[in-house]
Amino acid sequence: MKKFLIQFIALISVIFGVLAYSTGKLPSFSSTSTPSKETQVIIKNIIIPVELADTDEKRKKGLGGRESLASNSGMLFVYQKVDHFNFWMKGTKIPLDIIWIREDTIIDITKNALPPREGQKDEDLPIYTPKEQADKVLEVNAGFTDSNGIVVGDKLEIKK
Repeated sequence: MKKFLIQFIALISVIFGVLAYSTGKLPSFSSTSTPSKETQVIIKNIIIPVELADTDEKRKKGLGGRESLASNSGMLFVYQKVDHFNFWMKGTKIPLDIIWIREDTIIDITKNALPPREGQKDEDLPIYTPKEQADKVLEVNAGFTDSNGIVVGDKLEIKK
């Protein structure tokens, strides 16, 4: 019985080690966790699943380093104040439409913001700023706004 218990503990340890190595973290078995709800932005009955960039760290990283963005999805940057927020494409690998939002209204759209060219210096990257102050910014694949008829003045809803 003692030999079996030792073998069982060794087996469990190996399983945890393999899981930790393959995922880069130990598995969590919390019984109080709840599944995360997907946040959606709805414009003209178009449902856009979004990742939230609602902390300084998430906003700084944005979509940088991503090879692609799922079709009809995006990243929603949420700020605590209304301002002229500056965006650039540093580290971004995909062209984007940038939708500037104040409260529940689109106040500006930057179409087809391109990723940096090979060897382009950071100081040479364009800085994108809305015509009016915003409190949210939605990044989607380039061409999304044109293909869906999204324009300045459209209303939107955010569902969490």
